[in-house]
Amino acid sequence: MPWTVLEPLWKRAVEPESAKTDHSNWDNEIKTLYQLGIGMEDTLRYLHLEKPDFESFKNWINNRKRDTFYAIEDLSENVLSEEDLEFWNQNGYIVVKNAISKEDCEKTQKAIWEYLKINPNDKRSWYIRHEDQKGLMLNFSDHETLNRNRFSPRVKKAYEQLYKTTKIYKTIDKVSFNPPETNDFIFLGSPLHWDMSLRKPLISSLQGLFYLTDCGSDDGAFHCVPGFHNRINQWLDELKPHENPRDKILNEQARPIAANAGDFIIWDSRLPHCATANTGEKPRMVQYLTYLPDDYNASGDWI
Repeated sequence: MPWTVLEPLWKRAVEPESAKTDHSNWDNEIKTLYQLGIGMEDTLRYLHLEKPDFESFKNWINNRKRDTFYAIEDLSENVLSEEDLEFWNQNGYIVVKNAISKEDCEKTQKAIWEYLKINPNDKRSWYIRHEDQKGLMLNFSDHETLNRNRFSPRVKKAYEQLYKTTKIYKTIDKVSFNPPETNDFIFLGSPLHWDMSLRKPLISSLQGLFYLTDCGSDDGAFHCVPGFHNRINQWLDELKPHENPRDKILNEQARPIAANAGDFIIWDSRLPHCATANTGEKPRMVQYLTYLPDDYNASGDWI
């Protein structure tokens, strides 16, 4: 167990007055937790709330680790065709069809309903807020069906093709629950945004999500600005000194990416993206899953 990697994380959270403030090892700490099947948010919440000694932290890690029980099947055949890759190069996103089964989607939906403690057949209950909800996001990552979805061979192969390497590792991320808008409930999501620093040179990666429910254009579909990865550097250079890129991007036109339950969307993090208001009949549910290169390092100033 790589305790030398995780001890500085524990110390910064529990004994900040005596810990080093150097965060250069942050990416390695996150990677280590992900490889153990543990989410960073769950870890930080435990550390800050419980203030455990280091032995207690090690016991918590040992009890939470999950990935040692699974192995991802390596596909010999490519998932993305040459036409898919050309589309990717032009647009910066791709839909991997049938990444997980409809049955696994239904099991994951059930797990989310149960975690939220609400009734799928009682529309009034959809709007009861859970303490682990923040906007559309639900900090729910530790469940058998969520973990099984993370081991989709089709998703892993698609990421390998796009990164052009097999040396990648998966993240442990949360889910999203987006019920239909009503007269009393207004969409809680964010406008167009990036999940990366805009300091040049840009350090980009790939991001992804499973649609756990069928999602048409009006059902709270994921939106992005196709092709923006090809012009972001010039766009940033052309901004006036007083213009904030995160405000300016709101003027861009995004398009909805409709797909079916079990499909997986991958996008380049340089694409501005967002979820949208659900004007359909049922809640939109998604599970996030990203793979990163082994040498990924995004430490540095965030702007």
